[in-house]
Amino acid sequence: MALAHTIETRRVITIRDGVTGLTMDSLLQEQPLVIDVAWPGGEAHFTTTMRTPGDDFALAVGLLATETQVTREIIHQTRYCVGAGNTQDYNKVTVSLKQPIDLQPPSLRPVSCGWCGVADLVDRLIPTTTTAIDAMVSTEELFSLANEFGERQRQFASTGASHAALLKTHDGSRIIGEDVGRHNALDKAIGHAVLDQIDITNGIALLSGRAGSDLVLKAARVGLSYVCSVSAPTALAVELANEAGITLIGFLRPGRMNIYSHPEGVTETYDATRALR
Repeated sequence: MALAHTIETRRVITIRDGVTGLTMDSLLQEQPLVIDVAWPGGEAHFTTTMRTPGDDFALAVGLLATETQVTREIIHQTRYCVGAGNTQDYNKVTVSLKQPIDLQPPSLRPVSCGWCGVADLVDRLIPTTTTAIDAMVSTEELFSLANEFGERQRQFASTGASHAALLKTHDGSRIIGEDVGRHNALDKAIGHAVLDQIDITNGIALLSGRAGSDLVLKAARVGLSYVCSVSAPTALAVELANEAGITLIGFLRPGRMNIYSHPEGVTETYDATRALR
């Protein structure tokens, strides 16, 4: 596997004050990194985490230093693993130590990443559901939802420290989730829908943080047709949204948005599907 670039460039559809255009946008790469640890006479898997490719050795050592007893004195070397065909796998790092250590996983993981610590992460990065867009939305509806979003974030209004996810269902119901973690906010909104038996199929998810791959996959698995973010998506999120049939929108603000996948889900860009291929 070749070493991935940090930034990927893709075509996007822009809407600015009612004017539709086509431009190139820079997307941050997001890929899984498997971190293994080896020592004389033994080895073990430590964790799998999503990251931007680059500085992988520093990331692996930093995680070990903050979550285990690893110090510089016991590190022998850090290397990428060799995969099929004797090629280097740049998504798998092994940290070789001079002596064994206790790799008991910590009871709590940071809430900043929805994938951190998931052992079968690579297998999970495959959409299990393809969403069919049964009803289009207009830019006016999306801009209105963006205006409404801020008014519904009570925790953020009080503290300035929370993320939020707002779901709009096919029949117009709204469900809000707020949490210090962006993926937890979406989980809470989806959980409210499940507990209250609210159908969110073909609905819209509006997110306060970046649209990462974890959030796109969560949306796909519950049948949401739209994932909108006030910030940017990652390159992997765009790829997964394309596969899952989700219209992915970034930088959604009053009067403006970027459409990264399946523009046919938006009334004004229904005929622009080929522009993103």
